[in-house]
Amino acid sequence: MERLLLVLITILFTSCSFDNKTGIWKDATNTSVENQSSKSILKKNQSSRYEDFITKNKTFNEVKKSKISFNSGVNDPIKIKNWLEQYAIPTNNISNFSYSGNKILLLKSRKLSKLSSSRKIIFYKKNLISYDHKGTIFVYSLNLNKKISEYNFYKKKFKSFNKEIDLIINNNILYAADNLGYLYALNLNSNSIIWAKNYGIPFRSNMKFANNQIFLANQDNVIYSIDANSGNKNWQYSTNLTFLKTDFLNNLALDLVNNNLFFFNTSGELYSINYLNQKINWMLNFKNPSLTGETELFLSQPIIIKNNNLIITTEKALLSYEKYNGARNWALSAESIFKPIITSKYTYAILKNDLLICLDNISGNVVWSKNIFVDIKKKKFKNKFGKIADFKIVNSEINIYSINGYLLTFNFNNGNLISKQKISKSGIGSEVIFLDDNMMFIDRRNKLLKFN
Repeated sequence: MERLLLVLITILFTSCSFDNKTGIWKDATNTSVENQSSKSILKKNQSSRYEDFITKNKTFNEVKKSKISFNSGVNDPIKIKNWLEQYAIPTNNISNFSYSGNKILLLKSRKLSKLSSSRKIIFYKKNLISYDHKGTIFVYSLNLNKKISEYNFYKKKFKSFNKEIDLIINNNILYAADNLGYLYALNLNSNSIIWAKNYGIPFRSNMKFANNQIFLANQDNVIYSIDANSGNKNWQYSTNLTFLKTDFLNNLALDLVNNNLFFFNTSGELYSINYLNQKINWMLNFKNPSLTGETELFLSQPIIIKNNNLIITTEKALLSYEKYNGARNWALSAESIFKPIITSKYTYAILKNDLLICLDNISGNVVWSKNIFVDIKKKKFKNKFGKIADFKIVNSEINIYSINGYLLTFNFNNGNLISKQKISKSGIGSEVIFLDDNMMFIDRRNKLLKFN
């Protein structure tokens, strides 16, 4: 009966509307999230600017040379001390990492676990923290070059299930949310549970932390604010449900200056919510409204923030919005395959057609675009390179890493190839992390590699 009710509500949502001028929800501002569902802010959609854009514009597929000389297109490199959450910081975007650049292997650990480990890794006080698919969270000391603690929260009846866990750290407390609906807090000093709650439905998002609140969402696109001290719910908000599950996870980003939480769900809806007063600032919909929620999967990359720019990627477009009011700055019809990077002046992205592109943050014009394999003479290299594992700007150079262990380095001014090398014979099996001018990742044999 509950599922039937959700279907009826979803059908009802399709008859709701936007403000035609701005493309944002008319009555979203100052709407409270407490005890309300998304139907309370939806109006009938007369014209979707996003739908008009994707139907009228061809996918970008052009090699373009840079006609300008960059002076300060990339911010100064930043040295990171701790990597406390997925994507490192609340905005999901670091413009330029600091690294010694020597690419000398300093450490290669033993296998972190006999079981397969997660691609998600975080670092805290020179310790790597991750988990295996049975749910064992482990802490590996870089100074001692060994595992110093393990903890498995799950009882025997749950140990046969493969676990997907998101992790975030605040003040020596590790918070973990999983695909069984559990959320728990682990004291890293005592290796003991502080509290644990089961919310009934699998969590399916990254986590954010602010004002002693944990923010996360479940697979039914319900977003929660959780009290970090007790694990009790502060508030929850139900957004539009999709029944088809995709590789895209619900994604969160934070604007700590203005106390705003951005939530991009698997139905293609983007919400801006003030997490202090629990008011909805605005909402956008990127799902083609002519289609029902059951006929097409929505795909995207994580949202990223830099200054006033909020970058959104869908399967069909790369778009920039003002984070304060949701007004669109520009849009490019393009199929981005990895989370873009925003600097002070430019946005960099990798497209499905092997193009590395640079866009002006103000106009959205493509400054330059380059095929990432065009400067490599060996025709078969693309197959050797494999799928992209990570994409970073490091020491003011664009770095593209592959699962087969290759690193391609490009000039940020024009996209020209600087170097090509293999940095790991065993490939790259995790996000590439930069801490204290060192580069680290887990290879495909489940070993930690550290370079200076």
